[in-house]
Amino acid sequence: MAGAGHKPDGVDERELARRAAGGDDAAFETLVNRYSRRIFDYCRRLVGDVTLAEDLAQETFVKFYFALHQYDPAQPLPPYLYRIAHNLCLDHLRKKKIRTVPLTWEGEDGEPRELPLADGRPAPDELADRAEVQAAIDEALGALPPLYRSALVLRYREGLAYDDIAATLNLPVGTVKAQLHRGREKLKQKLAAYV
Repeated sequence: MAGAGHKPDGVDERELARRAAGGDDAAFETLVNRYSRRIFDYCRRLVGDVTLAEDLAQETFVKFYFALHQYDPAQPLPPYLYRIAHNLCLDHLRKKKIRTVPLTWEGEDGEPRELPLADGRPAPDELADRAEVQAAIDEALGALPPLYRSALVLRYREGLAYDDIAATLNLPVGTVKAQLHRGREKLKQKLAAYV
């Protein structure tokens, strides 16, 4: 795998951010195209509403655009973008006092993730069981406090390292690890019937 910040098209995200800060709109557009889906998915998982998530993702990139001069290209870009999105989502949740939101898990292509089966054809009762478990997971995640939910989504859905989660949530790494541990424990309690 390529080093941090390197993309298959050969243009490093840090270089793009530097060029965008210098007024290169094409570089900024490339960054938006690279990260808009991930940021939208993250927002949707936090607020549970597609239209609102679209608005929050768009606002994330607007804020990023106006803060380009503050971004340090020596730092990885995804945690910086996730932090902006995270703060916008939390602000919205605080204003609306939303306590739970639904959370769905899907693949990078937007399709529902499925467990691979040997014959590729799950039996109807297996499908019903999976749907029931997925609904329970979604409900349990949605019932977690936003910071636990954020940490779990960033770690297990987005695949971020502890350092990147810490940078995104503006917390020490030890606090992130504690939140992940507590979040997993709360999920285990809520999902005891399925574990």
